[in-house]
Amino acid sequence: MKIVQMSDVHVGSGLFRPELLSSAIEETNSLRPDLVAVVGDLTMEGYRWEFEEAKEYLNRIECENVVVAMGNHDARSVGYRHFEEFFGMRERATTILVPEGEAKVVVLDSTKPDLDEGEVGREHYAWLDSEFRGWDRGPKILMIHHHILAVPGTGRDVNNLRDAGDVMAILRELKVDMVLSGHRHVPYVWSISGVRIVHSGTVSSMRVRGTMAPSYNVIEFDPTRVEITLREPGKGEGEPLASFSREAVTTSEFYPAFDRFVTYDMLPFLKE
Repeated sequence: MKIVQMSDVHVGSGLFRPELLSSAIEETNSLRPDLVAVVGDLTMEGYRWEFEEAKEYLNRIECENVVVAMGNHDARSVGYRHFEEFFGMRERATTILVPEGEAKVVVLDSTKPDLDEGEVGREHYAWLDSEFRGWDRGPKILMIHHHILAVPGTGRDVNNLRDAGDVMAILRELKVDMVLSGHRHVPYVWSISGVRIVHSGTVSSMRVRGTMAPSYNVIEFDPTRVEITLREPGKGEGEPLASFSREAVTTSEFYPAFDRFVTYDMLPFLKE
């Protein structure tokens, strides 16, 4: 399975660079991935014209499976209404045929209108559990804009996922293979308790941090390994970002029981 992961496009920003996005799209088409995962912040202020322009760019991606998550900038100015019109439901699950079977891809909306920080919320935990629990046909992949774990090289961490502890415990419990995130504009990979959390940088803006250039990730699964390559648009083959075994290797055991820590609340309209 091959995934191209992009994030933080930021159409509408004075620092948006259309030539970078065009290069990333051309390179993506040449890679012929099974999935293109765009993990949020398509826009700068959530205005309709920004979504229209972002949609025009993403329509040029030739992959049959382009899945888009919403970012905190997209939720500004009631922009989530426009997101739904152009890109569909903000939270959804889909399956993708891949060489090793079927991948389950779940998209969570971690945004709150006009706030930089994010939250999943207890009312979504049961749905997340129902989509992943028992899935054995292929990789389990979560797409969520906000970072669950702090990303080094990004300064003071003040706008992470507010219920990160609960979410991380759920992902470990469900043995989710990979989490695809953005938000911090710095590429980095964590592998903790069998969960691989892959952050991508900003693909097409100069809203960069430190010495990290605009970039996107290419993720490749085979029966034994997962290889992640960091690529700068227009700069060639890229460089290794992370490499690990296909099956998570962990000797950790945790006590007491999971349900002592995390509570699942049903959405009010689904309660009996």
